Amino acid sequence: MVILSAFAGTILFSCAPARQSGQGADLVIYTSHPDDLARTVIDEFRERTGLRVHTVSDGTGALLERLGAENGSGADVLWGGGAESLVANIRLFVPYLSPERTAIPASLRDSEGFWTGFTVLPMVIIVNTRLVRESDIPRRWSEVMAPSFAGSVAFADPSRSGSSYTILRTILVAMEEAEKKSPEDSIRDADEWRIVRDLVRAIGGVPLEESALVYRGVASGEYLVGMTYENAGADSRRLGSDVRVIYPGDGTSAVPDGVAMLHGAPHEDAAKQFIDFVLGQDVARVVSARFGRRSARSDAPVPDGLPPLDTLRLVNYDFDAAVSTRAVTIERFSALCGSP
Repeated sequence: MVILSAFAGTILFSCAPARQSGQGADLVIYTSHPDDLARTVIDEFRERTGLRVHTVSDGTGALLERLGAENGSGADVLWGGGAESLVANIRLFVPYLSPERTAIPASLRDSEGFWTGFTVLPMVIIVNTRLVRESDIPRRWSEVMAPSFAGSVAFADPSRSGSSYTILRTILVAMEEAEKKSPEDSIRDADEWRIVRDLVRAIGGVPLEESALVYRGVASGEYLVGMTYENAGADSRRLGSDVRVIYPGDGTSAVPDGVAMLHGAPHEDAAKQFIDFVLGQDVARVVSARFGRRSARSDAPVPDGLPPLDTLRLVNYDFDAAVSTRAVTIERFSALCGSP
């Protein structure tokens, strides 16, 4: 069997007319993964199966909006998107219990098989060490809100960025675990939102439009500190910037992105083949070695330079609660940003 790490050259995605319509394809995949990762994995799947694969690439929100609006879109698989987004749109999926799911912890997959975790993305603090002294590096979410960082913290708008909403929710959960209260209480109680008011002051009252601006801004020195997902910070570091990744001592979340078969998939057998493939050991190895991402598989290697997941302090992050409180949480955050 060909090993994925041997992918040096890859076949181009299908030609332009096929990309536009998907007509004649054996499998239609909607994906929000970065182009290099998606192309590497899908091209190897083509090589192994001989299937004609059509891909549609966009952000998770845009893909879900399109799938929700389209009737009989012809799509078979959604590959990508955080668990919260998948839970919120579960009506779009049908259960599939892949034989590979036994290697994936129950906390990283839907119990009925509506979605299964692909990779895991801890939320982190990133710091420009060229500009921040070692003694001043924030080690907890609360320390990011120190007056010395006011106006110099990069954080994307949680109404636009799934990872930023996860971070906002994680901060609330971490604070409430420390105070032995529920995060839902913090949403109702204005006083308990003091840490979010401090966050709004730290970002100067204006969140960034997209997640990519967070790590770019910290890497360039435009911001001293940022809050983002692990891979963004690690990628910046690998590119030679002065970015350091900090795992918050007061707890973080490790939310998976997933893969799911779509309701009404016209190529059900091919969809199952692809889901089994991306959840398998070969893809887990290349995801770790080539792209530095944590596979959801419990038997997968930890990417070089990253700490084992079980060494991190993880909060009790409830996907269902995160979905049910999303609207009110973002409304409260936006109102604070609009406050004088």
